[in-house]
Amino acid sequence: MIQIKSIILAMLFAITSMAVYSQQLGLNFNHNPENIDFKYVNKVHPDWIRTTPRILDYVDGQLSVQNNPGIKKIIRAGKQGYKIVFGFRWDFKKRQLLLPAPGSAREIRYFKMVDSILEKVGPYVRLFALGNEPNLETMESDLQYNQRHEVPLIIFTNRLMQHVLKFYKQHSGWELPKLYAGSLPALFERAQQQKPGVFELIKFAQKNKEISGLAIHLHIEDTLEIAEAFKFVRSLMPHKPIIVPEFSLFRLYNKHFKDSIGSSPSGAAFLQKYHLSPDLKVYQWLTMANNKQVPYTEWADMFASQSWYLPHYLWTYYRYFTQNGVILATYPLLQQGYSKRVTPKTPSWFLNPLFIQKTFGKNNNGDYYTNPLVYQDFMQLLEIGKSSLE
Repeated sequence: MIQIKSIILAMLFAITSMAVYSQQLGLNFNHNPENIDFKYVNKVHPDWIRTTPRILDYVDGQLSVQNNPGIKKIIRAGKQGYKIVFGFRWDFKKRQLLLPAPGSAREIRYFKMVDSILEKVGPYVRLFALGNEPNLETMESDLQYNQRHEVPLIIFTNRLMQHVLKFYKQHSGWELPKLYAGSLPALFERAQQQKPGVFELIKFAQKNKEISGLAIHLHIEDTLEIAEAFKFVRSLMPHKPIIVPEFSLFRLYNKHFKDSIGSSPSGAAFLQKYHLSPDLKVYQWLTMANNKQVPYTEWADMFASQSWYLPHYLWTYYRYFTQNGVILATYPLLQQGYSKRVTPKTPSWFLNPLFIQKTFGKNNNGDYYTNPLVYQDFMQLLEIGKSSLE
């Protein structure tokens, strides 16, 4: 407890020493705004909610703008006073589609859908991201220079920016949201740093006065990757604000799913305490947890017993955020990606959220169980962020 108090005091000192930026936390619902659960949103009560619908699902007719439960929840959140971080995920690579040519019928169709959705949610959007993981969701050729030494991704992003600006100008009573380029994941990887679509997008954010800053994602295996990502961004965009809509230990968790829990003395002691097999691996224990075979108190104990695990990692992120001009970071509220049978290759997203309702259900009070790995730390950091604005 003394160590945690020392960390908190150090963080408060760092925050009060900052001359330019204050940082806030919010909640992230990724591409599924229909999963916004207002009971638990109101329990946490952030200022910000982030979501990025898959717009091509609407263009293709898989989803409808009219009477859409996700869009309705975004509107409801906005009416309740939550500030909306909004943007679209353009799943071009998933569909094996090149970016539309400027002025083409396909681009016109896409931008018409942008208008249709913004007509619904536009009044409530306070921050608009011009993309979501485009370096992963764009065909590789569209991330390279063309014959005119232009990058198609930058052309499309610029045209989307101009279209959004024009849309809001036509709605004079609406507040124009802050525009951010991105969101770019895995910027600690040399392969990503060398892609024209990546470094030119950061330069685009730097040189355009219409762009407030850059959005990046930080799903890491090692905390040094956080520093590397920020170093790369700041080499191209020295001063503009950064937002982090997604961050987690996703890669670290998955790296250790195959580990034997008892490979260290603390791990062996954990297995003995709970009368578990000495040969049990992490992914096998997670399968037990996701099938209601693990008591809630065992959850935190297992992670604490592993030397690779980074306890109170939200504070580690927060330290990097305050050092690098991050003004907003959003975090998942509820488990979405989830599997009862966990394998060494199962994506570890289900370990991150503030509530672990699919793993443990509800407690004696009828509320979802909180995730002891992050919940208290998140709530403390959320309040620090709010108080810095007062």
